[in-house]
Amino acid sequence: MRMSVDVALDLVLCGVLLAGLSLVARHLQPDLSSLTLFTGLVGGGLCVLWGVLGRRGTRCRGGAMVTLVTVACVLVCQAVQSWEASGEGGSKGRMVTALMAVLVVFCVGMLVNLVREGKKGLSDE
Repeated sequence: MRMSVDVALDLVLCGVLLAGLSLVARHLQPDLSSLTLFTGLVGGGLCVLWGVLGRRGTRCRGGAMVTLVTVACVLVCQAVQSWEASGEGGSKGRMVTALMAVLVVFCVGMLVNLVREGKKGLSDE
């Protein structure tokens, strides 16, 4: 079953945001964990790939969901670390925490969209 245009486009957009905002977070907080940066970049690239492949008819909803859950877990850990660092007086730590929170919300929202579309596809069969 092909991914709908809306879900595929949302997944691609989520991937671009993951990669882009991870780079912005690294710029704001140069000591940002390399794991967080690479997870954002690789996870974003994979989301773009899953969106393109899903639209072409490849079954990749499970891969997209695993990618989003993994990225969200790493970003939550980074948000907690940045929040703790912001307690030491760093306003940039708060900005990074906000960016990580926004990215986690995007990941969770995309997961909900994928699950909803998967259930809709099962009921159509």
